[in-house]
Amino acid sequence: MRPTTHLPRILRGAAAALGAALLLTVPALAQDAAVDAARALLPAKYRDAGVLNVSASTVYAPHSFFKEGTTEFTGYEIELFNEVTDILGVKPVYTEAPFQQLIAGITSGRSDVSLGDLGDNDLRREQVDFIDHSRLTFQLLIGEGDKEKFKSVFDLCGQELGLVQGTTNIISKTLSQCEAKGLKPTTYVEFPDATAKDQAIQSGRLPRADVQATAVGRYRAANGLSQGLVLVPAPELGDLYIGWIVEKGNTGLANAIEAALKILFENGKYAEILAKYDIADLNLSAPGVNIGQNASNWVQPKPKS
Repeated sequence: MRPTTHLPRILRGAAAALGAALLLTVPALAQDAAVDAARALLPAKYRDAGVLNVSASTVYAPHSFFKEGTTEFTGYEIELFNEVTDILGVKPVYTEAPFQQLIAGITSGRSDVSLGDLGDNDLRREQVDFIDHSRLTFQLLIGEGDKEKFKSVFDLCGQELGLVQGTTNIISKTLSQCEAKGLKPTTYVEFPDATAKDQAIQSGRLPRADVQATAVGRYRAANGLSQGLVLVPAPELGDLYIGWIVEKGNTGLANAIEAALKILFENGKYAEILAKYDIADLNLSAPGVNIGQNASNWVQPKPKS
């Protein structure tokens, strides 16, 4: 009599199902272990409080801004940080702050973390520590009718341009080469915030030629906020790493945030959030504490005494 083969098939099916379940379980267990490890790095005072106090600038969408008609914080940095705090088991408490006061919020102790388009450079690193998560690149923003006039960043030599107080001097650093190239020097007008500078450009006080971070330029174009303006690649301006800042020497908090970020890099959530905001190409291969020196604009001009 021929032996039955039904039982071995059943057993083989059960074994296959068990194997598949184990394959799904192992990554989950690894992530659980990574979460536990990240939480263990968080200093006890934050775990006990259950919150992280965060100062956030709201003028540079899509980094961090208010949802239209509300005071609800959103943006890719906000979404990333919400995921980080969820991993760490604490709640973020956001407070709006002017960009120029983000560092002061940390050094004064008012905030545990500050965020919102903060480039990691040598001058800022003297005051705070960065947890770097992505990159800034830059483009020219010009009037549509001036596409033939401004084809390179050095076509801005001899122009009067606007600068926002407290921002990284990407444009002035690059255009300091104007005279060496036999071109007229550029002059600058400082404004308290990006809104005031934009108004000066729109009113005609300044030329319709500016430098804009790639992420900001794309967001504004996608949301109809750059009517009559076009973005022109400006590779001469290089790049800058961007990150969240904590008190200088607060390695426990910095390392815990970095560990949580690494989980988002590994589970795909980081890539998903950047893709949502059309900035997938501004990613880092891995986050890091104080790694801004790997970008071309790490060294900044020293303030005039």
